[in-house]
Amino acid sequence: MRPDFRWPAATQSNQRRLRVFLGTLTVALGVSLAVTWLRPPEYRAVARIEITPGVASVSSRAAPSGATASQRPFLTEVQALASRPVFAAAAKQLEDSGENLSGLGADPVAALQGQVEALPVADTNVVELIATGRRRELLAPLVNAVIDIYQGRLADEYRSLSSESMAQADEEVKKLEATVIAKRREGEAFRLRNNIVSVERDESEALARVRNLSASLSTAEDRVAAAEGKLRALGASAAAGKAAVRSRDDPTLANLEQRASQMREELRELERGFTADYLAKDPKVVTLRARLAELERQIVQQRAASQQTSLLEAQEDLAGAQAAAARIRNQMGTDRREAAQLTARFNEYKSIQEALVELEKTYRDALQQRARLEASERARMPSTRVLEAAIAPQQPWRPLYWRDTAFSLGGSLALALLAMWLVELFNRPEPQPAMVLIQPQPGTLRYEGPAQALPDRSAPAMSLPGNGPALLPRQTAFPRELRADEVAALIGAADDESRIVMLLLLSGLNPDEALRLRWSDVDLESGTIHAGGDSGREIAIDGTLRHLLQTASKAATSELLLGSLRHPATRDSIDAQILCAAHDAALEEATQVSSACLRHTYVAFLVRQGIRFADLTRLIGPLPAEIVGAYSALSPAGARLGGAQVQRLHPALREGHA
Repeated sequence: MRPDFRWPAATQSNQRRLRVFLGTLTVALGVSLAVTWLRPPEYRAVARIEITPGVASVSSRAAPSGATASQRPFLTEVQALASRPVFAAAAKQLEDSGENLSGLGADPVAALQGQVEALPVADTNVVELIATGRRRELLAPLVNAVIDIYQGRLADEYRSLSSESMAQADEEVKKLEATVIAKRREGEAFRLRNNIVSVERDESEALARVRNLSASLSTAEDRVAAAEGKLRALGASAAAGKAAVRSRDDPTLANLEQRASQMREELRELERGFTADYLAKDPKVVTLRARLAELERQIVQQRAASQQTSLLEAQEDLAGAQAAAARIRNQMGTDRREAAQLTARFNEYKSIQEALVELEKTYRDALQQRARLEASERARMPSTRVLEAAIAPQQPWRPLYWRDTAFSLGGSLALALLAMWLVELFNRPEPQPAMVLIQPQPGTLRYEGPAQALPDRSAPAMSLPGNGPALLPRQTAFPRELRADEVAALIGAADDESRIVMLLLLSGLNPDEALRLRWSDVDLESGTIHAGGDSGREIAIDGTLRHLLQTASKAATSELLLGSLRHPATRDSIDAQILCAAHDAALEEATQVSSACLRHTYVAFLVRQGIRFADLTRLIGPLPAEIVGAYSALSPAGARLGGAQVQRLHPALREGHA
């Protein structure tokens, strides 16, 4: 208990809180309840109507932007339902039925339109008409009158536009029919006037004559070319002194050459049977030789005459061919002019026919369009169905008086509490220092010193000197040690590059020494690896590792044993390779397997054999003192063995596990 507690000040503070709370609550509650209960009630009447647009709407009203192609006719009708003309007709109908609309202002139609809202229901053709206002007796008749007026206007508008569409279609068909008939008459008159048989060019006599003359001219020019070639060949033979006439072409020449040939044969027979002196004296032989000479002279003369005759005939043939070609060219000039005129008339007739074809196609399309309009008149007619008519509301739609009253009460309480807190925040009393009484407890040590009063309640506590508890020495945590079968499974599941890394670690190298190895450090002939660094050890390699290194050296592209110069191997990369192999080998807790795990497995294998630690560091390299002390716990009791007395090859790499 505080002896200086002031009862009058506490009473005054409580009275102040009560006055602030009750005053704020009264004012806030009175204002909020007045706003709530003085608001006039509003009523709501709802009706639902289903609008099914026609297949091809005849309405010319534009649909709202942003709607899809299938929604546009429906949304257009929704806009028509909420349009001013519909509400103007509905207002007139309500006035005729006795409703007083003078209280709606100078523009009762706009007031009625502002009270009604047309909301399309999503993914349907249903429109919800919602009328909200203070005159509940007017809302339901207004909504129902809007629906009736819209249905009547929709039917009237469809009938008017449908009749207009049919009239336009009939008028278009009649105009196209008259145009087609006139075009047909024009084409027939043009054909008869210009003696055109048909639109096919092959049936024109003038064009056929031009084609025949062209073929004849080509033949005549070929004859001229052949005659010129023959004439040039005969002239060249005559100039060169060669025989240009064949014996079979001249019967006389052929007879002379045959007789001369027989006489030469007789002379050759006599020359084979008699000597030359005898033959020179034989009168028959002399006569035969004279006759042969005469025949040869006649042959020469006959050849010359035949050659001259051939030249004359070739000149005559050339002249005749040239004359025939000239006559054909003259005839073709006349016929071509006539054919050009005929082609112009033919093209004009063809254009008339093409225009007629287009008109006939347009005419047929117009006939089909009119037939479709007649056939789909019922399908194009939009339909409406009242799903729910509006009824007079019995309860106000808003405000909800009792709900708003509860809100007003809760808000007034919160405001009163806030006001009370703010008043107390600015009227806090000055804090008084507290007095601390210390009562001695029985059984405790008695304090013999002089009593001193605490000058301040915030004085810092005194710290007593003391010795902390003695801590246990920190134990070295080794990586996971793998069994021999796990090491064998790990090596068997790895690829060649990962297997080289594992075998290097199981040979005494640490990960950093393996990453620094180069091919120059490997001596495959002696089976050793020179480990760089401060130790400078020579590591013996087994047959499996030697075989893998021989294979890898043939495909090596860089000086580094692991990786390449562009992508050197790292501690993370070899740990990732070993982890992948552990997963592939289905080892338990594969995430714990790493390069440090393999090195620890090999070191533990050597220590458990009782190797001297001096020889151990020569095999695996230097180790920190705390690590050596931790490994000493794995060494068996008894005498230690030298490095040559222990088995260096891990059991997983022997024949039984390889």
